[in-house]
Amino acid sequence: MSSNFKTIKIKSMLNFQDIKKITMVALNITSSQFDNKYYKLSYSKKTSGLKGHSSGGQGYSGRKYSTPSLNPLYQKWYSQRDPSWLYNHPEYFWEGLACSWEVSAPNSGRNVSHELLYPHTNKYIKSHPHRNFKYIPQIDTFNVEWNIFDWGAGVGLTTIAISQNFPKSKIYYESTPCSNEFKFFKEAVSYLTLKGYDLSNIHIVSSIDELPDLDYMIGIEIVEHFQKPMPVLEKYLNKIKPGGMFAHSSFWESEKNMPTLGHFSEYEFDSYKGYLYNRPNIYNYAYGKPGINSAWKKAMKARGWEFSQRDPYGHKPRFWIKNNNTVGLLY
Repeated sequence: MSSNFKTIKIKSMLNFQDIKKITMVALNITSSQFDNKYYKLSYSKKTSGLKGHSSGGQGYSGRKYSTPSLNPLYQKWYSQRDPSWLYNHPEYFWEGLACSWEVSAPNSGRNVSHELLYPHTNKYIKSHPHRNFKYIPQIDTFNVEWNIFDWGAGVGLTTIAISQNFPKSKIYYESTPCSNEFKFFKEAVSYLTLKGYDLSNIHIVSSIDELPDLDYMIGIEIVEHFQKPMPVLEKYLNKIKPGGMFAHSSFWESEKNMPTLGHFSEYEFDSYKGYLYNRPNIYNYAYGKPGINSAWKKAMKARGWEFSQRDPYGHKPRFWIKNNNTVGLLY
C-alpha cells in the first residue's frame, strides 16, 4: 500500500468560525446568541497539583470551552437520570456540538481510519518483545468498498470525516432524538459541499431497518448513554458481517472528572452490573466491582467478539472483531 495516504482531519476541513456559521444557519440564531452558548476558554497555566478537570479549571487537563446554558441541567440529571428529558431538552444540542468538535471528531473520529491505515501497535513489535505483539496488516481505507455505520453520530462531524477517509465506501448516518443535531448535520453537509467536498457517499437512514449488512460500525461516545446498553447495541452488532469490526470509544468515568450529562454511575450488563465507584463515595452512589469497562468487555466477550490488538494513539477507539464464534441476539 502506498505510504502517501494521509488521514483527512475534520479540523483541516472546518474551523471554529465555520462551526459557528453552520450553527447560526441551522438553528436560525444570531452571532451573539451563539457566542453566549458556546465559546473558547484560554489555557490556564498549571500552578498547583490540581488536575483542573472542570470547565475553566487550572492546568492543561481541563475543558478548553464553556457551554454555560448547560449548567442548570447537571443537578437535575444527577438526581433523576432521565434520558428522555435530557435528549429532548433544547440546550442539550450544545453538549453534543462541543463534545464532538473539541474531542470526539478530532481524536477518535480520526483514529477510526488512521489506525486502519497505520496500526499504532506495529511500532512496538520490536521494542516490546515480551508483549507478543503480532504485526497488524494495513487496510487501505481510501480504496475499500465497505458499508460503514456511524452509530450515535449526533452532529455528524465524525460521519463527515469518515466519508473523506473512506471515499469508495457507503457511510450511514442515523438521525438522533436531538432534532437540532440533525439540522446541524444537514447544514454542515451543504456547507462543505459548497466548499468543494464530495460527501455523496453519506446516506441518511431513519431506523436500523434501513441499514445493509455492515463491514464496519463505529460507536464513539454513545454506548455509555444507555444504562442497559446491550439490548440496544446488539441489534446493531447483529448487522455486522463476520470478519467485520466495531470501533468503540466510551469515557465511562467522565463523571469522576468533570460535569457530565447522559452518563450513569452504574450500568447493567446482562446479569451483572458495572460500577463507576468501587468503594463508598461522597455522592452515596451504589458501588462495587467490577468496574464499568471490565463489565463491558465481559459482555462483549460473552458474545464471542474478539478484542483486537489494534491500539491507536490515545487508546480510543478500541476495536472488536466479529468472528465465526460470535453469537447473535441474546435479548
